[in-house]
Amino acid sequence: MMHRLLIMLFWVAGLCLAQDAQDLESRARTAVSEKRFSDALPLYRTLLADRPADVDFIVWIAKLSAWTGNYTGAGDFYSKALALDPKNVDAMLGKANVIMWQRSYRDAFALLTEASELAPSNPDVELAWSRYYHWQGDDTEAQLHLAKCLAFDGQNQEALQLKESLVPDHTIELRISYEADTLPGTTPGAIEEFGATYFNRKGNIGFDFFHLNRFGQAGSRGGLHFSRKLGGAFSMRAAALFGGGGDIIPRQDLSLGMSRTLVHGLVLGVDCRHIAFETLKVDAAIGDVDYYFEKPMWILASVAANRVEGATTPAFLLRFNSRVRENLTLQVGYGHGTEIFQLSLPTDLGAFRRDSYIGGVTLAFTKKTRAETTYTLARRSTGTLENMFLLALVHTL
Repeated sequence: MMHRLLIMLFWVAGLCLAQDAQDLESRARTAVSEKRFSDALPLYRTLLADRPADVDFIVWIAKLSAWTGNYTGAGDFYSKALALDPKNVDAMLGKANVIMWQRSYRDAFALLTEASELAPSNPDVELAWSRYYHWQGDDTEAQLHLAKCLAFDGQNQEALQLKESLVPDHTIELRISYEADTLPGTTPGAIEEFGATYFNRKGNIGFDFFHLNRFGQAGSRGGLHFSRKLGGAFSMRAAALFGGGGDIIPRQDLSLGMSRTLVHGLVLGVDCRHIAFETLKVDAAIGDVDYYFEKPMWILASVAANRVEGATTPAFLLRFNSRVRENLTLQVGYGHGTEIFQLSLPTDLGAFRRDSYIGGVTLAFTKKTRAETTYTLARRSTGTLENMFLLALVHTL
């Protein structure tokens, strides 16, 4: 009798533990579906502690680690899953995505090749291949794999989002803008711009035309800009603008630069710029550090050394951008020093410094048309305030 009672007690206890595990797993899956990844991660860790050889739990911990920014931990858990189940396609794809973030494309290629052999009709495999080529700058090949992914699963949200990021074979972008500024003691100034740029998968080339009216003087300048990708990590750029000269219109505005992607999302760049006014020459060396998050946010930072009339002065610019909605991007920024990052005027270069506070909004009306607005309040070291407002309309043909 006692023996039967003990068996029944163990059976009831096991049933309760199994029910608790089911409830815990249900809570974990609910947290994932609601995108509460930080809440789901400890739940899956608890589940794994009771079943340490459960590959599904290990893969979930790896995914959640990656989604919460712990890529090293994610890679370790994917490796653990593959050690227990060498043919687990989910673990292969997850590890491939993690090491692609670390730019280990050779190792990722081996994993994706094996996953393709095991699951040739898996849309997630094709999506991973598309990322593999896209992150290396080959959007032509990325588009082919993305089309296969969507043929298998036309509602795949990750694939649809990636599709928006791929550069079309050929596009032309038209831009028209108006910038106004006010500075105490002077008449309001204005800059009118028109430009067109041709884009392809390897780079772009375009022209810009500006008409400036300030301090009772008016003039125009125009020229070309150009950029080209050199492999998957490097790109170069150049621009040349020429004007009629005078006190406010430079005869020459030349720039040359290049950038390199170090790891996924981190881009370093360097530029040199020469501006020749009628009586003033400026030479600038500019360093850029840009970081693009997995979420639609990015930070752009620039540091410059400007040589004007034999004196070298520093300048700094930081801008933060966030896409808060599919068609709405907000920007805030701060700049300090003499201004050489945009359209420079002689009044922007000299012994004074200024602090610039920047706010902007980009609103997409359609997939091809957007409006950009930027407001800058500049406080000069002389105590005067300058207000600048930019409105631009951009349309893609």
